Amino acid sequence: MRKEPFLYLLGFAMDACAGLVGLGVPLLAMGIGASYGDLGAIGATGSVAYSLSCFASGSLADRVGYRRLMTLASLGMVLVFCSYLAVERIWHLYAIALAGGVFHSGFWPPLQAWLGRRRDRRSLLRAVGRFNVSWSLGFLVGPAVAGALYARDSSYVFYVGAVVTGVLLLGLLLARLSEPTTVDAAAETATLAASRRFLPVAWVANFATFFANGTVRSLFPKYATDLGVAPEPLGWLLALIGLAQAVAFLLVSRTERWQFRLGPLAAAQLLAAAGLWTLALGATPELFAVGLLLQGTLVAATFTSSIFYSLHAEGPGGRRTGIHEGIVGSGFLVGPLAGGLVAEYIGPRTPYMLASAVILGAVLLQAYLLRRGTVRDALPAAAA
Repeated sequence: MRKEPFLYLLGFAMDACAGLVGLGVPLLAMGIGASYGDLGAIGATGSVAYSLSCFASGSLADRVGYRRLMTLASLGMVLVFCSYLAVERIWHLYAIALAGGVFHSGFWPPLQAWLGRRRDRRSLLRAVGRFNVSWSLGFLVGPAVAGALYARDSSYVFYVGAVVTGVLLLGLLLARLSEPTTVDAAAETATLAASRRFLPVAWVANFATFFANGTVRSLFPKYATDLGVAPEPLGWLLALIGLAQAVAFLLVSRTERWQFRLGPLAAAQLLAAAGLWTLALGATPELFAVGLLLQGTLVAATFTSSIFYSLHAEGPGGRRTGIHEGIVGSGFLVGPLAGGLVAEYIGPRTPYMLASAVILGAVLLQAYLLRRGTVRDALPAAAA
């Protein structure tokens, strides 16, 4: 079997499980007396564990092997999902969230590094695009299936999560995969150098993106509900992020014009920053839809840039993908925490203004980094 479809399937299935269990955990927690503060702290525990562990797991994967570490991580996630069936006290959920963050960090950075191994620039872009669409669809399917399962029996979401992850474990142990041929590194010299310079730019953009995305996903449901948006249209509104994200991932993967240029990346960020103001000042579902669609587009632009430049570089990619995923987790942690504080002490509209300011500040920092590194806003002539 070719490696790429297998890895796309892994990404889809693991994120589907994350979306599946992600609905069940808050309901389980509230059933044993958890407060909203507990729910936030449980989520933060998992995010901290994931972010910190990613910075180490990527380098570890380079040393022990991508497949081996993913196998161990999948086994750990089977145990994590099964552990939810034995929860009796709130502290159990904190412990499971901590373990889940650590084990997830052993899955995603190695998966991305393995995907990018032995690929030239053009084939890498196609592979990254398909991978991003795959995990995005997982996040769309997981919550939808979770609702139907939870209506039948609250434990079904955890059983299904454990079984699906167990199948992934068997696949990692048994599947025979073919690798692409080795890339001629000499032919990629010009773009490898440019990629190295653009990598910190993409990381800065990605942090700001997930600061904003985490803020929106965590706080917008309550904000919209307080403004009179009913649950059903609220669900459709939130789905627009995933829809725009999946479509934009597909479109970005079909062109190379954005590579090694700040302009397209900055444009996506500036549009999303403006879109956040439609969330802050708007009061109708139509205005909210504009802001949420731009958020999904922003995720596709910066996430693709970050993972592409992380993988299109010299040497094993585990360390760089570990940093990439650690930054994603850090944004998801810091954004909701900061947004929650300003909402509490200033007002419910201010989190979106803050997120917009963070994006604008990130764009200025990116321009400074490129100017300092003397990188032109164009594809190197030797690589064209």
